[in-house]
Amino acid sequence: MNKSGQIVVLGLWLATAPARADIISYLRFEEGSGVYAADETGLMNGALLGGWSTFDAGGGDAGYNGWSTSVYSPTVPLTGAANSGSLRFAGGGEYVNLSNANNLNLGTSFTVEFFFRAEDLSVPNGMFAFSVGSILGSAIDDAVFATYLQGTLNIAPNNLVLLDHWQHYALVKRPGEYSIYIDGILQFNGTLPSGTDGPYFFFGTDISGDREIGEGFRGYIDEFRISDTAFTPDQFLIAPEPSTLVLVLLGFSGVCGRRLLETKAAGR
Repeated sequence: MNKSGQIVVLGLWLATAPARADIISYLRFEEGSGVYAADETGLMNGALLGGWSTFDAGGGDAGYNGWSTSVYSPTVPLTGAANSGSLRFAGGGEYVNLSNANNLNLGTSFTVEFFFRAEDLSVPNGMFAFSVGSILGSAIDDAVFATYLQGTLNIAPNNLVLLDHWQHYALVKRPGEYSIYIDGILQFNGTLPSGTDGPYFFFGTDISGDREIGEGFRGYIDEFRISDTAFTPDQFLIAPEPSTLVLVLLGFSGVCGRRLLETKAAGR
C-alpha cells in the first residue's frame, strides 16, 4: 500500500473508531450467581444486599429477583465482549451496594450508562444513587425521568422507554448542562441550576447504600458503566446506526479523494 493509501486507511479508522476515554467503573454482571458483582476497574466492587429472593444461577429467570440470563444482546455492541448475564430487580429493598473506602471522582463532565429492561413503571423506579460529598441519582416512572444533580431534582419527560424491552440509558453531564439518551437518541437536554455543575466528588464510605444500583427498580439492569468523560452517542455501549456509519465513511472517503486529486493537480 502506498503512503496515500495508508493515510486514507488511518483517517478512516480515526473517523469511525470510538474515541478513548477513562472508564472508571464497569460492572458487567457476568458472575451468574453469588452475592458479589465485580467492577472491572476494581473501584466499586458490589455486593447484593437487601431483599434478594435468590443468589442462584438463573434465579432471576424463574420469576424472582436475582441473576438472570436475559440480556440486550449476546455480545456488547460497542466492544464485542460476550454478554450472558444481568440482574433482575423486583422493586423492593434489594440493591447492588457499591460503597467502599475508594473515592469516586467524576469531575464536571461524565457519563453514566447501562442497559435496562423495565417491567413496571406505574410507580417510581430507582436506577442508581450516589452520595456523600456530591449527590447524583436517577429514577423513572411512566411519565418522567427524575435526575438528582447535587441533590437538586430535575424533571424530564419520559417519551422513549418501552415496557419489557431491553434499552440503553445514558446520562451525559457537560459543563452547564446534562442530557439523557435512550438507545442513543436524545431524550432530553437541559441547563443546570446554579450550584449543580460540580465537580462531582464522592468520598469513600463503608456505609451500605451510599453508592448503589437498582433499589426500587422493577426489571433488569446490565453493563453498568461510568466514565469521567462526556460521551457522544457513538461512544456508548450500543453500536451506532449502520446508516450513520455509512454516511461517515462515504463523507470521509469523499474528502480524502478530493484532497488526493488536489494534491496531484498541484504537483503537475
